[in-house]
Amino acid sequence: MTLLTIPLRLKSWALVWEHWWTRKSYPHTMGIIRAAFGAWLLMYWAIRLPYIKILFSTDGIVFPKIPTYMPEKLEWLLQVPSPNIALAIYCLQLIALTTLTIGLHTRLSAFIAFCLSWYYFYLSLHLFHTSFDRLYILVLLVLSISKAGEYLSIECWEKYGSPLKWEKMVSIFPQRLLAFQITMTYFGVGFQKLWLPGWQGGEMLWYSMMGVWATPLAFKITSYGWSDLYHVGVNMVKMFELFIPFSFWIKKGKIRWIGMGSGLIFHVLIDLLLFIWWFAILIPSYIVFFSPEEFHAWLIRVSKNRIS
Repeated sequence: MTLLTIPLRLKSWALVWEHWWTRKSYPHTMGIIRAAFGAWLLMYWAIRLPYIKILFSTDGIVFPKIPTYMPEKLEWLLQVPSPNIALAIYCLQLIALTTLTIGLHTRLSAFIAFCLSWYYFYLSLHLFHTSFDRLYILVLLVLSISKAGEYLSIECWEKYGSPLKWEKMVSIFPQRLLAFQITMTYFGVGFQKLWLPGWQGGEMLWYSMMGVWATPLAFKITSYGWSDLYHVGVNMVKMFELFIPFSFWIKKGKIRWIGMGSGLIFHVLIDLLLFIWWFAILIPSYIVFFSPEEFHAWLIRVSKNRIS
């Protein structure tokens, strides 16, 4: 490579980078992600409705965590509210998630839900080490900067006469952000298991299946006693979390499908053995690893098959 070809190579790489990160494409993937995540979060927040006073008001034991980056003048935002105010704020969260799910004022709804989720995390949820809450908050932030209301939404119904009709292409950037975050979520929890003392043997899996999160099936399995298979299980979990998420990006052969199938089995096993269902939303979220063009072509094939 000569000095004269360097600018051409740099320009070529820049075009590839821009095409991968910011090109305009079909809105279908983000529309489905918006509806799926919105419905999931609406259910996640709605089941807490009977416990609002205990979790988020002065009627309960609430210890807010003031972020270090928050100016002192804004610390009043995290003062524990009275029960009636707590109920009003919670209802606003449910309304925002409802309008997000159906695609009405999508970006504003996502932003309101993002702000309130941040508020609830620092008000109370930080006490429970809720890593999934941080993931949910990030997804809402990404949805607030995306045009996820351009498909499968009330907005489309109002503009085009059907929620399945669309006209505008959207940036692929939000989809790439979500795909990257999902990859690093798996990789991060797998990487920390490499050095955490509790994950160097099968004891962690053994005790988890007898702990407060264990299901009746888990208790049944552990009733047969200790086995070295628990060591094997822990090592398989670490290998899955470290390597499988990168397979989602590989189109060659059936590598991506094998990886996603492994992810499905992984989450189903978690749900069967532990009452930790909060990450199950990642399964339908795997569609962000398919390009919008791939997903759009698949939708066309499905619609043609139904017509025929």
